[in-house]
Amino acid sequence: MRQYLFQRLIQAGWMLAMLWPAVAWSQGTEPGSPPPPVATMTVQQPSLTGQPGGAQVLAGQVSVSLSPVLVQAIERGVTLTFLSEFKIYKPRWWWFVDEELELVVRHARLTFHPLTRQFRVSVDGAKPQAFTDLTEALKACLAVNGWTVLQASMAPGHYAQIRLSLDTSALPKALHVTALTNESWALSTGWVGVTTP
Repeated sequence: MRQYLFQRLIQAGWMLAMLWPAVAWSQGTEPGSPPPPVATMTVQQPSLTGQPGGAQVLAGQVSVSLSPVLVQAIERGVTLTFLSEFKIYKPRWWWFVDEELELVVRHARLTFHPLTRQFRVSVDGAKPQAFTDLTEALKACLAVNGWTVLQASMAPGHYAQIRLSLDTSALPKALHVTALTNESWALSTGWVGVTTP
């Protein structure tokens, strides 16, 4: 019995040694190393502009910096999905939470193809665009300029917000727990107010 337990302990230690590189990569660190840089993303001065016919087009400047963990994930073939969300609210002075009237969501998928060394971006299932530079690919994923979010003007008194984020729920299942607990995978602007006409 003791010999059996001893063998099992050896096997467990061997398996841990074999799996540690993968665990360390997904956690974005190695034993004894400092915490890895976190990812950051901001959207500045988002605003709506009315078009002939009443359509409302979004504008704003987006800046993003990926953590080394996210860059490694892309280079290892992990597809990243980015969400662009636009919400309209109606104030409710008699209630704690304002009423959400409309939600517009855009999905952008970013993949890397090692053979061609190209990054490909597909927005809402459209034909992918190819880029040789990761920065340019990210711009295509997160661009808000020219995004038509409404077909008519907003009603007086209503207000709008926008949020850009990495959709961690779209990651491979093996990375779900890591993405939820590791700041290297956290990438969101939070909800930002939109200037309306």
